[in-house]
Amino acid sequence: MSITRMFSCSLVAVLAMACGSNSVSPALRGFAYSSVAAQCGPADGPAVAVFLAPTQEGANGQSAPYVRVYVAVPVTQLAGVWPTNSSATAWFQSDASTSEAAESGYMFVSSVESDNTVSGYVDLQFPDAGHIKTDFRAKFRPNVALCG
Repeated sequence: MSITRMFSCSLVAVLAMACGSNSVSPALRGFAYSSVAAQCGPADGPAVAVFLAPTQEGANGQSAPYVRVYVAVPVTQLAGVWPTNSSATAWFQSDASTSEAAESGYMFVSSVESDNTVSGYVDLQFPDAGHIKTDFRAKFRPNVALCG
């Protein structure tokens, strides 16, 4: 095999591995826990937040790191596509004092069950956390916070 052909084959193999790699941020791999919670919306209207995290505490919004996607609708109306920067807002909370808003992306909710369990996926881009793309099945947890 000639040097040129060997180099070409090696280059193709390297490019194939790079293109096939997972572009999801290593910090967010394994975010197996999720929840959805009632939130205070604009003018004290209904809203929900979906939390995604590597621990149950993070999925409850109690311990970073976690992702929070906020949409100002009742949980019963959450099915559909929610683009960030228009219909939804997403944040990545990397530690207790540091968060960043998503630059782009969306949340797709495929179903809301009778017990308000929400299923879907997110595809979000953050400035520092990078690309976060994952499925979720989030159990509803009531929020005791009073709005207004």
